[in-house]
Amino acid sequence: MIAGLIFVLLISGRWVYTELLGSRSCILELPSFSKSVFRPPEDCSMCVGVDDVVRLANTTAEEFEDKYAYSTTPVIVTDATEGWKALREFDFNFFATFYSDGKMGKQINDCFYFAYKSGLNSLQEVFSMDEARANLSGQPWYVGWSTCYDDETRKLRSYYNRPYFLPKTAESDMVDWIFMGGPGQGAHMHVDSVRHMSWQAQVRGRKQWQLAPPPECLYTCRWISFTVAPGEILVVDTNRWYHKTNVLPGDISITIGAEYD
Repeated sequence: MIAGLIFVLLISGRWVYTELLGSRSCILELPSFSKSVFRPPEDCSMCVGVDDVVRLANTTAEEFEDKYAYSTTPVIVTDATEGWKALREFDFNFFATFYSDGKMGKQINDCFYFAYKSGLNSLQEVFSMDEARANLSGQPWYVGWSTCYDDETRKLRSYYNRPYFLPKTAESDMVDWIFMGGPGQGAHMHVDSVRHMSWQAQVRGRKQWQLAPPPECLYTCRWISFTVAPGEILVVDTNRWYHKTNVLPGDISITIGAEYD
């Protein structure tokens, strides 16, 4: 019975962890992306011995590249957003005003938008919501999107810098990701299909992350749970770790990030 359940779960590409079969077990939930079904099996050495997130400060690009930049150990760098205007200026109204200007330059990437459970089907709907909901006193919401125009990315990047700890030879495409929403909301458990490693800066609010090993490593590796606070940057291989996020009580959560090669 257990073997049959594991087989079904392996082909589903998405897991929901419960207390059903033990402290860390799982039941089936339908996959949100069909590409997960064909995901190749992982070598469980990626997560064996990874028991917690590593917190760093005053590191160097050389040290980070040598130990963490391309590893599967999740890392939080606590001092890499000093001086960022984004920490002072990014809020719901900032983005509402920013996206009210339709002149974003040339489209250079595909445009991605994630409504999650918000019922908001586009950025236009996000920034047209009523004031009570925008101020987090109405229906809860959480959304994410990518930049896809050259001027859009360039203008946003004037509010934050390339993280100082990234390898000196690492490059990023002209696309950034923004995730925003209120307490109790977040992304469901999933695994990404992006090209490179990525970093995510917590600009406002606090977000709890849960990392789960791939299904085939369920009984070999551990779950990891941690909180990212304002001003901290998380680096994690979201192509290999299944992950779920939840905005903690308090301020709106605004996260911005990008990939690096």
